[in-house]
Amino acid sequence: MNDTYTGNVDDIDQPVELEGVRLNWGPLEFVQTHSGPRARRTASATAEFWGVWKRNEEALKTVGISCARQSSGDWRVEWWNDICIYENKSYALSEVIEAVKHTLDAVSAHSAENKLRYSATDLYWLLHDMLRYINQNVPGEYVLHPLRKDTYQVRHNAEDTAKRSSSRKLKAEVNRTANYLEELTGRRPSWGEKE
Repeated sequence: MNDTYTGNVDDIDQPVELEGVRLNWGPLEFVQTHSGPRARRTASATAEFWGVWKRNEEALKTVGISCARQSSGDWRVEWWNDICIYENKSYALSEVIEAVKHTLDAVSAHSAENKLRYSATDLYWLLHDMLRYINQNVPGEYVLHPLRKDTYQVRHNAEDTAKRSSSRKLKAEVNRTANYLEELTGRRPSWGEKE
């Protein structure tokens, strides 16, 4: 299968259990195993890695790190990027995002032959609804901000910015209602600000 990771492999976050040993991870690949396709990255085993492995083998296995001998006789480190959801753990937003990325990578790897096509409107509303869900669960507000025709940027407004924006929208709606009542009755309600 094609690799799905297109960024710089040096930027990949590693499990903290590797104790700061930086390995030269290859791109993400999907491997067919007896339990179905699984995502994996590999790297050459270094002397520093073996030191950590001897001290911390069980913890490394728990986070998906294993070792395999290659046909050349050299050892490689395998990092199985499974999505682990532990019942008694709470997750930081960055960890949630990483799980979402792994999920989308797996979907992407299996969708190459899918002939279904999506319109620009479908894509926009998919992203919009995803951000709306995120906004219900994080401080502040993420929005698709149009930069120019057909080009958007994800922007984050801090919580106080989002509150001010909401307050301005509410005030504008109240004044619009006051203007309408003033047109109907000839008198402006006391709660409507003069423009």
